[in-house]
Amino acid sequence: MVFVFVMTGVVYVTQAGSNPAIGSPVDALYFTVTSLTTTGDGDITLPGTSGRLISVFVMICGVTLFFRLAQVVFRPYKVRFPCEACGLQRHEPDAVHCKACGHLLNIPDEGDY
Repeated sequence: MVFVFVMTGVVYVTQAGSNPAIGSPVDALYFTVTSLTTTGDGDITLPGTSGRLISVFVMICGVTLFFRLAQVVFRPYKVRFPCEACGLQRHEPDAVHCKACGHLLNIPDEGDY
């Protein structure tokens, strides 16, 4: 969310005087969100080299954030702790036994909550 507002500010500051399509911070926010989500309606564009570089940066960040979200959703968090018996490295955070061999694990944690 911070990234969205920072980029909205950058777009507004760099484009407000020279781009008639960016007349208010809401226009800059609209452009940032449509670029970040890669929907890009095309009704607002940023002309010039600096505008294109800002657009490319926002789009790359949008794709990167999408891939990171997909990674979090489809690849759940695992703890790196080698099993003494079979060497399996990745385990569930609350695992007591190794999934591969059943060996007892002593994964250090942060204690009771």
